Amino acid sequence: MKSPALLRLVWWLGGLALVLGLARDPLLNLLPKPRELPRLDGATGQAWAGGGFVLGLGFNSLANGLLPAHVQTASSGIFGDDWTGRTETSWFKTKPATVHVAVAGYPQHAGCHLWAEFRNAAGTLTRVDCPIADPREEWNVWEIRRPPDAIAVRIVGEDRATDNCGWVGFSHPYRAWPGWVTAAYQFAHLLTTVALVLTLVWGPGLLWRPATTAPELQTVILLGAGPLLLALAGVVIWSAGGIVPPRSLGFVLIAALWLTLGIAAHRQRFDFGASPALLRVLAVSALVVVAVVAKSSYSVGPEGELYRGTVSRNLSIGDRLDSRFSFYTVQAAAHHFAPAAPETEKYFRPWTFFSRGPLPGLAAIPVVLATGGHPPVALPEKRWSPFDRTGFAAYRVTMIVLASAIVVAVFTLLRAFAGDRWAVTGAGLLALTPFGVHEVMFTWPKWAATAWLVVSFSLLHARRPGAAGLALGVGFLFHPLVLLWCPWLAVWSAGRSERNATAVATTLLRLGAGAALLVLPWMVIGRLAPHTADAVFAGQGDFLRYWTLADRETATWPTWWHSRWMNFANTFVPLHGYLSEFSFNHFRAQSPYGGTVPIVKFAALWWTSLPLGLGLGLWALSFTALWRALKLLPAATWLFVAAPALLITAYWGMDPLGFMRECGHPLFVAIIVLLCLVAAQTGGWLDRVLSHRVTPWLQLPETWLMLWLTALANHHPWSVEFAHLDPLYVVLNALALALAAWVLSQARPADAGA
Repeated sequence: MKSPALLRLVWWLGGLALVLGLARDPLLNLLPKPRELPRLDGATGQAWAGGGFVLGLGFNSLANGLLPAHVQTASSGIFGDDWTGRTETSWFKTKPATVHVAVAGYPQHAGCHLWAEFRNAAGTLTRVDCPIADPREEWNVWEIRRPPDAIAVRIVGEDRATDNCGWVGFSHPYRAWPGWVTAAYQFAHLLTTVALVLTLVWGPGLLWRPATTAPELQTVILLGAGPLLLALAGVVIWSAGGIVPPRSLGFVLIAALWLTLGIAAHRQRFDFGASPALLRVLAVSALVVVAVVAKSSYSVGPEGELYRGTVSRNLSIGDRLDSRFSFYTVQAAAHHFAPAAPETEKYFRPWTFFSRGPLPGLAAIPVVLATGGHPPVALPEKRWSPFDRTGFAAYRVTMIVLASAIVVAVFTLLRAFAGDRWAVTGAGLLALTPFGVHEVMFTWPKWAATAWLVVSFSLLHARRPGAAGLALGVGFLFHPLVLLWCPWLAVWSAGRSERNATAVATTLLRLGAGAALLVLPWMVIGRLAPHTADAVFAGQGDFLRYWTLADRETATWPTWWHSRWMNFANTFVPLHGYLSEFSFNHFRAQSPYGGTVPIVKFAALWWTSLPLGLGLGLWALSFTALWRALKLLPAATWLFVAAPALLITAYWGMDPLGFMRECGHPLFVAIIVLLCLVAAQTGGWLDRVLSHRVTPWLQLPETWLMLWLTALANHHPWSVEFAHLDPLYVVLNALALALAAWVLSQARPADAGA
């Protein structure tokens, strides 16, 4: 399919996301309501189950989940964990292909059993054990495939456990539409929302880049037009929410923007004048988005996953709450809470809305509301589904697309120094690394902030320090980590200015003034804004304390040095975080829910350590390239690799487990860029390895393992809804990554003579 046709398809799919958002509740409500199966003996007015379980219409202590409101239930949990007994239902007629039973409690717990028995006309019984993960205190649904010859079914529950969690509950069997119908609708809404966000984020920049503008300014427009328009729409929705319903306004604004982009693109016949190399990189970026959205939609995460089983599950262990911070902004806007209102501070405590940059949350507001999201007043901990009604999945997609901008940013940077061939190669290398993919998937704005740091550097190199400062400020409004790189950008800008004191001072002043226009007001507002007493980390002040902490406690000199050494070793020494007893057993390497299995601790190294984050092969190549870069590009190597690594170790060394996922994103980019520049300048075997079309394919195994190892090895998954399409998400993820590798492998010989 040619590019214009593909882009037109993406635009149309984006519009379909708006329609599916409007139609979701009306269409799904058209499905027939569940009906209890009739008794085989035709008796009415008698108990539907006999034995020791308590019969009723549900229990107040359990969340309804997927339990239909009128369906009766039986449970042993009403007696407490130490009670034992057995219940079996009457025989019920079964004609539909699928029998539904709501389940609660712990059917997989030792001593608890739940199964269905089917009977055919000859009286032969077929037993089907309940396979679903323990639903705990919320009703889930067990869909049972009826044997072809079965005419009757009964449910049997057994509670022989007397320890904690030793109970089980089940419902009267009933008939209903298969859950895959709803799962398929969610799948369609999910993929069309991906198309919509890709259209909104990249469409404005592709359409409205003046052809005569300098390349570095075209990059600013390409990366900034879409996200900043979305953020502006978010401001309008939040401000006018007391007058116009936020969901209605969000739909109108996004529909208008989508239609405007479509009309403008139609006039250009969906040919945006982008170079073939840029189109390849945009395709790779979009394929990575599809791959990680598919992985995020798979129902099982690592054992001990934070917020497991809820919409805000973050696909990793640890205590990092950041994955949902920007969604709090969406919640506040949806309910028209002021940024400093007590209701808003409850979301962010012990921080405040002003403790981090507002742009990612603002950009997500219109997308969530336009696609039918209903953000709750409470924390986003509703039961997980692939495309939930709260809007968290739409928020996740938005954050993923914003993060994917780093791939395009690296392309534009390398193109200025080494041409299209190496720009595509470098962007592709980053796009398929385990760390690169993981940080696109993790819903925080650090890659988006890093993309603007790259833009700032490009503007500095083009001797536009004022614009570079503004770009730095935009990056800060995504995430404050960009400030750690200000010293090195300042030194580089001084080196690019004329060789006299006045010129250097003027350059630095323009850089600082540009950044201060956005950074200082936000810091001042954060400091002066009223906040509640429990917002002990209000504003930016808490982040300045990191220099003086060790393992998050006030440091002494011995603990300060120990923490920094461990941080450095866990970042740069292969497998140190796994082999070090101190790091392996550190409480922050554990799941908040209890002990963590070794394979999950090993997997954490893919996003905490540089060697596994790059992939061991690419890490070995980069190690060689950096050694050469000390001679070929000494200023860049010292300024953007060695010195920042030491500075970040001193800063984030308050946490001994490594800094890659905390502040190491720009360092990761710098290493890949220097690797490509050294290969471009020296040629030889390094050039041949990186330019070989098999190289992208060799990156996939480690990245695929990073994505799937802990999920597929999870023997104690959390009970979730609508997991019917899990195999499809696995296949979609693999296909998207394979297509990205194919695009990159085809680009190498095509661009070899560029």
